Amino acid sequence: MLSTLRSGRLSLAPTLAAVTAAVMLLLTLVTVQLVGHTLAKQAEADIGQNLAELAYQTTDKLDRGMFERYREVKLMSERLAITDPTVPAETKRAAIDSMQRTFPYFAWIGMTDNRGTVKVASSGLLEGKDVSARPWFAAAYEGEHLHDVHEAVLLAKLLPNPTGEPKRFLDIAFPYRGPDGVINGVFGTHLSWQWAAAVERSVLRTLAKRKAVDTVILSRKGAVLLGPKEYANKVLDQESLRRAARDKNGSVIETWPDGQRYLVGYSQSAGHESYPGMGWVVLVRQPLAEAFKPVDALRNKILWAGLLAAALVSLLVWVFARNITRPLDTITRHADALRAGHAREIPPLRSRLTEVQILRSTLNALLSKLLANEQGLRELNATLETRVTERTTELHRAVEETRKGEQRVKAIIDTALDAFVGADAQGRITDWNPRAQDIFGWTREEALGRTITETIVPPRFREAHEAGMRRFASTGSGSVVGKRIQLSALRRDGDEFPVEMTIGLVNAGETSFFGAYIQDISVRKEIEDELARERELLDAVLDSIDVGVMVCSSAGEVTMFNRAAREILTLPASLLAPEERAAHYRLFAADGQTPMTAEQTPLLRALRGETVENAEIIVKPRAAAPRFLFASGRALHARDGSGIGAVIALKDVTALKESARRLEESERSLRTITDNLPVLIGHVDRDGRYQFANATYETWFGVPARSIVGQTMRAVMGEALYREHEPLLARSLAGETVRFEVALPLGDGLRTVEITRIPDIHEGQYKGFYVLGADISAARLHEEALAQLARIDTLTGLPNRRAYQEHLTGALQRAQRAGHGIGLMFLDVDHFKQVNDTLGHAAGDTVLYEFAQRVRGAVRVTDTVCRLAGDEFTVILEGLRSPQEAALVAAKILKAFEPAFELEGGARYVSTSIGVTYADSFPVDSDQLGADADKALYMAKREGRGRFAVSRLEGARAA
Repeated sequence: MLSTLRSGRLSLAPTLAAVTAAVMLLLTLVTVQLVGHTLAKQAEADIGQNLAELAYQTTDKLDRGMFERYREVKLMSERLAITDPTVPAETKRAAIDSMQRTFPYFAWIGMTDNRGTVKVASSGLLEGKDVSARPWFAAAYEGEHLHDVHEAVLLAKLLPNPTGEPKRFLDIAFPYRGPDGVINGVFGTHLSWQWAAAVERSVLRTLAKRKAVDTVILSRKGAVLLGPKEYANKVLDQESLRRAARDKNGSVIETWPDGQRYLVGYSQSAGHESYPGMGWVVLVRQPLAEAFKPVDALRNKILWAGLLAAALVSLLVWVFARNITRPLDTITRHADALRAGHAREIPPLRSRLTEVQILRSTLNALLSKLLANEQGLRELNATLETRVTERTTELHRAVEETRKGEQRVKAIIDTALDAFVGADAQGRITDWNPRAQDIFGWTREEALGRTITETIVPPRFREAHEAGMRRFASTGSGSVVGKRIQLSALRRDGDEFPVEMTIGLVNAGETSFFGAYIQDISVRKEIEDELARERELLDAVLDSIDVGVMVCSSAGEVTMFNRAAREILTLPASLLAPEERAAHYRLFAADGQTPMTAEQTPLLRALRGETVENAEIIVKPRAAAPRFLFASGRALHARDGSGIGAVIALKDVTALKESARRLEESERSLRTITDNLPVLIGHVDRDGRYQFANATYETWFGVPARSIVGQTMRAVMGEALYREHEPLLARSLAGETVRFEVALPLGDGLRTVEITRIPDIHEGQYKGFYVLGADISAARLHEEALAQLARIDTLTGLPNRRAYQEHLTGALQRAQRAGHGIGLMFLDVDHFKQVNDTLGHAAGDTVLYEFAQRVRGAVRVTDTVCRLAGDEFTVILEGLRSPQEAALVAAKILKAFEPAFELEGGARYVSTSIGVTYADSFPVDSDQLGADADKALYMAKREGRGRFAVSRLEGARAA
């Protein structure tokens, strides 16, 4: 045992004790980590859920409280006891003061008229003041009844402020109506923000003292409305605020501007019933250290308990192991004596362990056997040493001879111009020369040991290659051995290329080896393929074109006719001798009468070195009509400059000649017809240039038609007119038929011309467009005169009843698209019959004319004044936002009638009564709108004339 310890080895008992302690300690630490992590996650979820619930309770209580305040103000604005204009101001003020005492969080309650002047207010505050500039006043008319928290402006100096802190309010305002349903003003309140602080205290204050919880209430944009003093009047940009806008309710861990980490519960206001909500966000936060205190305490308890358990278990294991190892110590001491030769066996041991007795007996038996074998091994070793010495000498001589042969073979293979690849029977590479490395990209070290299949065989051939290897393994022979074959190979970079390969087979007893010489033939194959493709392409092109091609050798012998040449010259498919061709066709000069000699033929001219370009010749086949040909050709030369023949191309232009003749006749007839029509006729190509213009261009514009052809439309029309019509020109150039009217300054003045542009599309291809122009000035003047008479009142110059209906329909459509209100006025002259009866109809006409001028001068440019009949007039008002705007226009009209009318019988005061109706709920029935305006007119007359009455067409009636 002592020798074992001195040798640096460990004893069993201390080792077991140490290992047990280490395992227990490790389990304790793992348990602490797992339990701590799980508890931390659970604590974060539980505490976060609690904080999120507190935030939700706060927002819910705020929303429900704001719903009550919102509903209270709306109900106040609908109480006739307050809104009825017949109720005295003192009575209204008393009612409002009673409301404020009932709801003490309303710091101010007041009523304004439509101009924004405070008529009645709680405690008389701000009465007589103009609050029209306050956002809540104007927004109430637009349907926006809530305004977020803000500091007081007008009330800052009027309300008591014992704390000295800035006064902050929420505004709630509704328009109020009188018994007749007409809006008379705005009912507004200032709700003290201290109400929200009370809500916060009622929900969170007790918990905040016990667990260090803070509450922050923010606006939709992140401004702090209520919270710790260090964040007062600041705007925060926290992750919890963004999550509240997205998820509405939850919790998150985040860092705040003070640098501390918090667990934060968040919730966003969502409104309640009719109360739409302000979008406030409530954040309830708790420091992480405070939130995770219970988790840290539990971790410490588990850690100390684990350490104590590890110490106790290690002690017990050490005591138990010590009792077990005592017999083993005895065996160890006797084993040292046996190794030193001082003993021949292990004596009996005092131990109850069966394993120890078995170990002693086994060791004694093994020791006896080892002693017997030791002598035999000494004798055998002496014999073997003699035989090994003899065989080693022989092997050295054989290895040296083999090494020299391998060096000779390797030198030959390494210097070979072809790649050499050696492989065993399983297809694994055993040899790889430098040329193989150059061709395939694998180094020798990388290639050795890899299979031929995965290294140089393309993926699409690998299955066939493996099948061939299996056949060779089963049959012992291969069909490609000893043959030169061409196939595809694969480079390291994945590039596939052609190779030429010769495979040799070496049989070495039961094992076979392959050796392959491989040559890269990529360049050769590319050249062969390119030549074959070019030849095939040339043959296909020559046989597919309609141009005849003839080729002759340097001796002038024709070696090739293509299909078109045979058809033009009516020749058979086989080549004919020169004397045989005369039996099929004859060649003539361009006049068709002078025969061509052999030296004059284009092919022989080209062979002599002349470049022939479009030489006109006529061929007269024996069995067909003559043909007109254009011949072009040149000599052919080899790369060294020597002549190898000539080539000539024959283009049959017989049909072209005939078409040109017919086209010339057609153009002459077309020009005669178009030049004698009183219509503008032209043709513009796809590039915008005139290709044809008839004589009418010269008659209208004084420019000769021939000078227009070839010019652009911009140059002919002029820059100003071209820019004006550029969008229409773009449509014409896009292939669209376009018809429009344009005023053109012709010789006798400005004339109206109807232009029609028709696309020129031939066989699906757009070629340009035709221009047709007709003078329709007289027709348009007649139409305009008739339209003027049909829609204008001749006395006043205003639109008549027919035009009124058209204007009203258009105004209703524009109002519906823009989302604006529309107003309609009915007006007439008060006591107009008395004017006619006392002053005569001429004076009545003067009154009507002056009446129309004053109404037209009092309204806006966008408004439309019409005369329906007699003294009945109407005004269409567009772009209104409220009935009050229509009332302002009506008041302006009444003011225009304050000056007297100057008549032949003297000055006379004339007044008017106006009925106004307003609508902003669409669709609106025009007849119903007119009926409502007529009712309002009679209401104004009943109230004494010389005034106006306003009504509103509600949604149900409008639809």
